Amino acid sequence: MAYQDLRDWIAHLEKNGELIRIKDEISIEPDAGAIGRAVCDLEGPAVLAENVAGFKTPLAIGLHASWRRAAMAAGLPKTNSHKEQVKAWDSFFKRGHLKAKMVHDAPCKENILKGDEVNLFQFPIPRINIHDGSFYISKPMVITKDPDSDWVNVGMYRMMVLDRNKTGLMALSVAAHAGLHFNKYTRMGQDMPMAVALGTEPVLPMVAGSWQPAGWCELDFAGAIRDEPEELVTAETVDLPVPARAEIILEGVLKCTETTLEGPFGEFTGAYSGYLHLPVFEIKAITHRNNPIYDTLFMGRPVAENHYMTTYSKLGGELNTVFANRTEITGIAFLPPYASALVIQGRWGHTGHPREVMLASSHKVVITVDEDIDPWNANDVLWAMTTRCRSDIDVFIIPEIPGRLDPAQSLHGTTTRMLIDATKSRHPYNRYRAVGFVEPRVETLKWRERILAAWGKEGGNK
Repeated sequence: MAYQDLRDWIAHLEKNGELIRIKDEISIEPDAGAIGRAVCDLEGPAVLAENVAGFKTPLAIGLHASWRRAAMAAGLPKTNSHKEQVKAWDSFFKRGHLKAKMVHDAPCKENILKGDEVNLFQFPIPRINIHDGSFYISKPMVITKDPDSDWVNVGMYRMMVLDRNKTGLMALSVAAHAGLHFNKYTRMGQDMPMAVALGTEPVLPMVAGSWQPAGWCELDFAGAIRDEPEELVTAETVDLPVPARAEIILEGVLKCTETTLEGPFGEFTGAYSGYLHLPVFEIKAITHRNNPIYDTLFMGRPVAENHYMTTYSKLGGELNTVFANRTEITGIAFLPPYASALVIQGRWGHTGHPREVMLASSHKVVITVDEDIDPWNANDVLWAMTTRCRSDIDVFIIPEIPGRLDPAQSLHGTTTRMLIDATKSRHPYNRYRAVGFVEPRVETLKWRERILAAWGKEGGNK
């Protein structure tokens, strides 16, 4: 099912018991952040807060904050398993792109504000966690264009509110395509045109917050997933396409000569990032729908909304980029709580294959396991680590890697990667004395089903 816009998505969630409305007055702080944390912890319904003190705009919290809604957003059954979700996203990447279409009339331009009318403080932008350095736009779809080609990128990067018309922008890591574009503009001594979409149909945030190859346009990729092209309109003050049905659009330039001290911010790692010097986004215009809804993303200690929203899309991206030609890989997962530990399941033909695959990944912790280990099951993975791994020959430490947002990084910004080979010993180089591992009898599944059925009849399984 292709949702037309944020309002269509909200209506569908409400109809299916996945959203509640709070009509009582809430505060932007601390209530907004506390609600977000509660929704994530409970994996409960999303919240539409209709009465935020001091604001006329409703606040949507936790729209992607459950595995169920992550499936529903992509048009998949909400009962899908983790494995089924990754398989679906793998197929999305293989499907490719569906070209977005330009339109002339767009709801996002029902109101156009320029000059002194530009004011971010009209929207209920929360301070998500207690020690965040300011209010943060946490679910922005940042739209930029490569000055040397027609590549339009949509990425999700945190934006700290500085003033009514200024924010910071964190898009400086090697993986940030907006940062690649900005570096080119900086070398030319020019500010970079930029637009930010807030509040769209639910697929675009999922692809904007994950990894695609350089040169991919997330607007076209989202259309292919939805099986319906994204509708775009040209922004008012910059020559960039923006989602026509977005709730809010910010337009302006990323300044090549102006930076700000940014942070701290409660990141996806569950720790506050330190202070950074980041470029300033100067907003020249704001356009928005009549009676807009502000959609925020709760971030913090895992599992937070960003983990629910992008786990599957990130893994699908890994399978089709980093591991595109590794046919021995049979499964991939993030070890709970889904932050920085990647588990790769494989049909390994050689002792060295797991290690070769791990070296291709950029995650802080990478674990390889065999086909009899469920990579989504932490008990399975830890059992493999304790029975098939020798720390002297199967654990590899790679020091002095760029730390980026790792809270354990050194004072000069580097961290260490750990690769753990938790696979069985095999030819041609057995790592330890070959032994058999206990397997359940084939009749176990039949008896599980019979016992559960009987338990239900007796009233124990309610």
